[in-house]
Amino acid sequence: MPVPHLIVGPTGSGKKSHTIEELIAAEKRACGPTVAIWGIEPGGSRLAGLDRTVGADQAVQLLTEAAAIAAERLGRGREHEPTAAEPRIRIVIDGAEPVLCQDEAAHLLKVLALTGRKGSVETVLAVSDSSLQSWPYGLRHGPVTELHRRPRTT
Repeated sequence: MPVPHLIVGPTGSGKKSHTIEELIAAEKRACGPTVAIWGIEPGGSRLAGLDRTVGADQAVQLLTEAAAIAAERLGRGREHEPTAAEPRIRIVIDGAEPVLCQDEAAHLLKVLALTGRKGSVETVLAVSDSSLQSWPYGLRHGPVTELHRRPRTT
């Protein structure tokens, strides 16, 4: 099962400060109002550039809403074309392990991985633990981007 974007790297490797925030900024510059970036941030720290953000306790609610949007768009019988009124939704989950431990959230992420791209609802998961044994079974197979960046030193 493909996960559109999976970023794996140890704590301090630059997942947040280098990769995720650069991805958000680049997508906002390229797509303008036709993209909305939603965030689930279990650690409580805030990513720059998010249009909407929730903690791990509200992850299922946000993912349920995103899955419903994707399903409604797919129900129209064609691939969704993002507009300012109905933008592509990119859900960024920084420190995703606590969210992945929630069975319902893991199931919703699987649904979004299978159906979200055509409905213009995609996910970016950032994790520190790359050992697949700790992942829900349905999310164990897919592309993994390993980051081996060292933290910036001043």
